[in-house]
Amino acid sequence: MAVIDNAITEAGTLTGAIGNVADSLVNSAVGALSPFNNFGRYLTGSRAIIKVNDNLFGFAFGVTFNIQTMVDEINTIDDWTPYELAPNRIIVNGTLSMFHIPGKSPTRELVQANALSFLFHKYVTISISDQTTGQKIFETQKAFITNRRQSVTAGEISTMTLEWKAIGFIDDMTPFYPSGFDGGGASVGNGGGLLDSIKGLF
Repeated sequence: MAVIDNAITEAGTLTGAIGNVADSLVNSAVGALSPFNNFGRYLTGSRAIIKVNDNLFGFAFGVTFNIQTMVDEINTIDDWTPYELAPNRIIVNGTLSMFHIPGKSPTRELVQANALSFLFHKYVTISISDQTTGQKIFETQKAFITNRRQSVTAGEISTMTLEWKAIGFIDDMTPFYPSGFDGGGASVGNGGGLLDSIKGLF
């Protein structure tokens, strides 16, 4: 084995030099984005698994979701700034993009309602998780497809985008009441009917 007298090598060997370069690449921002890095510091789409109705959505290549926490401004007379911000509701929606495979349309897969089933169509579930760590990225048990956009162009693969709205969601952490929210030091599980209704969303 050739010996290289270099400060960056381990034990002055060519193998050590290559190993150091590889480690530096993996630990860099570029290496962290690589799908081959199982311990990347940043999440990439190649590490995410998308499931709809607990089935792997193999032809889906992208999903975006938007969680909007609405508030109402409580205004007072002769005051340029709101007196208080009152919480209103949480709106969850997003898009699901995919390639169209003949015979596997959203209506065929019972993901989107059609003209005959929209009155009886059930909610769909959407789940996104990290296949490396198993970490839950996003999940909703009550989603409904509201819009479908599809493009069919000569010489190009047909793509489709589904827009959806949801009731409730779970991300990195399951929702819970903060400790002592009622002034009595209550913990999770003692919230009564409201907590039970929130749990019913997931």
